Amino acid sequence: MRGFSRFVEAYFWFVPQSLIMGNTKFIKSVTEAENLHIPDGLITNPISIAAAVAMWIVTLAFLAWAWKKAKATYPSAITALLAISSAFVFAAQMINFPITFGTSGHLVGGTFLAVLLGPYAAMLSMTIVLLMQTVFFADGGILAFGMNAFNMAIIGGLSFFLIKMLTRGSTSSKRFIPSVFAASWLSVMAGAFVTALMISPAFTGGVTVTVPSMLFYHAIIGLGEGAITTTLVSALQRMQPAIMGGLTLLKEKTKL
Repeated sequence: MRGFSRFVEAYFWFVPQSLIMGNTKFIKSVTEAENLHIPDGLITNPISIAAAVAMWIVTLAFLAWAWKKAKATYPSAITALLAISSAFVFAAQMINFPITFGTSGHLVGGTFLAVLLGPYAAMLSMTIVLLMQTVFFADGGILAFGMNAFNMAIIGGLSFFLIKMLTRGSTSSKRFIPSVFAASWLSVMAGAFVTALMISPAFTGGVTVTVPSMLFYHAIIGLGEGAITTTLVSALQRMQPAIMGGLTLLKEKTKL
């Protein structure tokens, strides 16, 4: 994020300076964890390494489950579907919007994909996006990939079930659009909270430093996420509802 140092200055209002003084990794690492991407550079102690390995296992288990469910939902066109949706979100993430303190954010896309494709294909599609970012743009790292995929792909895909609960299967704009906004915001906040827990061993002060910082900043990013997601979903629902597989799944009785 550009201008992130201004945010850190503002953050001094929220966290005692004694927790940050002398902790030179704080500014660098929280900046690197922008938009929930955890870099390998933060995984340097046994606790962090164990957590990274554990999250690889958890994420792979979720992805195996998602692949099995997605193949059952889209038996003939899942490869093309994942390629197109992943390419769209990958491109959309390159467009930044201003936040505050001179910083900017961009779409994460997990909830948007969940509405567009359903929860299972959304997890797979978002994982493809993150993999491309990791390999070609060094966003995050290979060791931390399980963490990053869980924080964005898995949590983003699971936000579908929050929308389903809030809408009670209805796709009327009166209930559906506010539910999509709430799920988008909460998915960003949940990802930020889990990220803060994961990176806390790397800092003096631990969660007392990382949790307030990540939640404060991503609460603002989440508003942008919700606004962009609801705008895209509203436009597609109005013009091309047939391509939104998530709408069909919202009306069905979901079997996990």
